Amino acid sequence: MLTYDLDLSIRDATVATPIEQIFLLTDENASLHCLPLVLKTINIPREHILTIPAGDSNKTLAFTEQIWNFLFSHGATRSSLLLNLGGGMICDMGGFAAATYMRGISYVNIPTTLLADVDAASGGKVGINYNGIKNAIGTFARPKAVIISADFLATLPTKEFLSGFAEMLKHSLISSPLELNRILSYDIDSAPHDELCTLIERSLIIKNYIVEQDPEEHGLRKSLNFGHTIGHAIEQYQLRAGNPIPHGYAVFYGLLAELYLSVKLLGLNDSVIRQCLPLLYNYYGKPQCSCRDQDELIELMRHDKKNIAAGHINFTLLKAVGNARINQECTNADIREALDWLFAL
Repeated sequence: MLTYDLDLSIRDATVATPIEQIFLLTDENASLHCLPLVLKTINIPREHILTIPAGDSNKTLAFTEQIWNFLFSHGATRSSLLLNLGGGMICDMGGFAAATYMRGISYVNIPTTLLADVDAASGGKVGINYNGIKNAIGTFARPKAVIISADFLATLPTKEFLSGFAEMLKHSLISSPLELNRILSYDIDSAPHDELCTLIERSLIIKNYIVEQDPEEHGLRKSLNFGHTIGHAIEQYQLRAGNPIPHGYAVFYGLLAELYLSVKLLGLNDSVIRQCLPLLYNYYGKPQCSCRDQDELIELMRHDKKNIAAGHINFTLLKAVGNARINQECTNADIREALDWLFAL
């Protein structure tokens, strides 16, 4: 959960591991802005710190191998502990590297972005991108601890804030009208810190409740995929096009398109879309894809890891706010209609 005492939390998470068996993975951004705060608490030898380039495009097998080689070359054992300091890419790939090194070592996530706070850092989904498909290779491995520091929130750029806010919006949509109202009532422009911390804690409660009920995503946990079928396709398309967008932006566009599908196919009240549209016009801006990209987007959806049958595209949709329906299949015509609507906004 969110901590206001980074020093105490790190000490609690690492107290049982000798310093010579503690290793730290970070990226260039977190190394510059956040690592100094961590090193004030725990004096990890510099040779036990691996820094890799930032960005989801680096969440690859090649960099995973670099992490494994780093651990091997410095004598990491089954009793070692890996600290993952960074955004979602570091939490995903670091967790995957830890889960597979010597059949699994413990790891602690210290997320440094709002998106990682409410998404990748908790829940135990770990993995890497492969063959152009996001998170195509991975497993389930829960972290020993997740340390979400209020100290890091003040340094967030606007884009990073909005990226995480989209995941919080998703949590509220699958939770209840009350939670949705809390999120939509938040004043993004003034961004009050205490209120944001409260919203983060509530978002984590929603996610962690779902994960505890269904840790390996056989049923209920699939509700957390709302917005991600179309969102992941948009994210991957933009990455291939050499014009990447933040994960949360893609998720936000996916949420809108899948709300449209929910209205059309499940009878969701379209007032929910109207409530969310001001966020598009005031903050996220319109998606950069267009109708001519639909074929490639649908093809990307066909390869989404969430699909349960070959050739069928799987969605989580909403019957109502707080009433998610998993394993919903949509025709190509329905998907094209939703994309047409999204790109015409």
